[in-house]
Amino acid sequence: MLEVFSVTSTRKAFLPLIDRVENESYHFMVTKHGKPAAVVISYEEYSQMVETLQLIEDRGLVREIKQGSAEAEQGNTIALTDSDNGSE
Repeated sequence: MLEVFSVTSTRKAFLPLIDRVENESYHFMVTKHGKPAAVVISYEEYSQMVETLQLIEDRGLVREIKQGSAEAEQGNTIALTDSDNGSE
């Protein structure tokens, strides 16, 4: 659950809130006139979310992941000891 702050209260406590976001994986929502206006998360979390969305948008990759999952469910796997470990 996101903690909610008005723009006015956020303005007053901005630096301590940013420190919490950065150091404690804390999130909060800012409202403007009682309506949600923004959510503040750390840059690291934001970057991870963007990367995940980019992967999800790659239809070829999603297809390969689904195919791999289906093969694993069917027991069609290779033990690491059976692989060539990348050596040629």
